[in-house]
Amino acid sequence: MRGNETFFLLFGLCGFMFGLLTWTYDNLEYKGYPRNSSCTGDCYVQYVKDNGTPAEIEMRKQAAAATDPFSSIKGLWSGCAACHGQKGEGMGVFPKLAGQSAESIIEKLTVYKNRGEVGNMSSTMWAQAGQLSESDINTLGEFIQETMND
Repeated sequence: MRGNETFFLLFGLCGFMFGLLTWTYDNLEYKGYPRNSSCTGDCYVQYVKDNGTPAEIEMRKQAAAATDPFSSIKGLWSGCAACHGQKGEGMGVFPKLAGQSAESIIEKLTVYKNRGEVGNMSSTMWAQAGQLSESDINTLGEFIQETMND
């Protein structure tokens, strides 16, 4: 008799867990937003009407990037911003970049790229600047000067 009780207890527990997982999985999506995999048929036709085809969306993105002289370093800047702040305001031991001239930024990044020392955090910057091309360094300098004036 004890074996049957254990079997039914385990069977019931497994059924409960299966139901809980099924319910949880079905309710994982954010409220108010449909699943993106459910956009077919009329939904997709409306999406294309509102946004264009995927190729048209990509062409609009490329056209917008072509008018932005700093589009090539936006991804690089996010790495800089992690330590120096989104607006170059400086954070903790990481110095402020805002208000510096392009020449100053270019000079410092070039020194870092060549594993030279500028300040206390030089070794932190060696790996970062070591990955930058000369064009990236120049564009970052211009970006900081033009967009982060005090």
